[in-house]
Amino acid sequence: MTTTSTTWKTVAEVKSEPVHWLWEDRIPRGKLTLLDGEPGQGKSLLALDLIARVSRGDAMPLEKEKPGGPADCVLYNDDDSLSDTIRPRLEAYNADLTRIKTIDRVLTLQDFATFRPALIVIDPLSDYVCHNCSVPERLLLKELSDLARDIRAAVLILQHLSKPMSPFAAECYDSARSVLAISNIGHGRRRLALTKSNLRPHLDVRPLVFQIENHNGTARISGWADGV
Repeated sequence: MTTTSTTWKTVAEVKSEPVHWLWEDRIPRGKLTLLDGEPGQGKSLLALDLIARVSRGDAMPLEKEKPGGPADCVLYNDDDSLSDTIRPRLEAYNADLTRIKTIDRVLTLQDFATFRPALIVIDPLSDYVCHNCSVPERLLLKELSDLARDIRAAVLILQHLSKPMSPFAAECYDSARSVLAISNIGHGRRRLALTKSNLRPHLDVRPLVFQIENHNGTARISGWADGV
């Protein structure tokens, strides 16, 4: 009879460390963040806005403190054309395109042997999981969470969460350590609110509002302000 032994570790052996943020109180590094919203509310535009800021080394919306400098980003987007939609939108944000890599398959740790992105965007998650339908959705979410932890990147997953929640939507919500939601508040404005956080009291984090404008024929986000 074969027996196995368990290697125990006490909490006293674990070193405390602070949470590292890509966007203070909203998007942590090394963890999954979910961006939720109805179709057409600007989830993809917001993701590209954040990618552009990271690529330039600029501060997040309404933040004064800038990060240490420009950083690399990875984008999975299976809905929009790279040539006529994604690139024009990133150019409208003055993104550093040389720091933004795209991919059309499931990510693995081996993909990051030579570089460490600060931000990985999966848009939308429902398409991403279909690349490997034989793997349970919960396991793919766990793999993304492990990847975020191992390379200390912020992983932002975009998904429309149905109400009432489907089993898949519930898995997404449970796996994310932070959840942001976009809603339409009228007059062309959108509201971005933190609706869940395992890292901060989410009601202490103020919502923000923004507008979607036409910039030389390309949609982009503008007019960031504090919300209510």
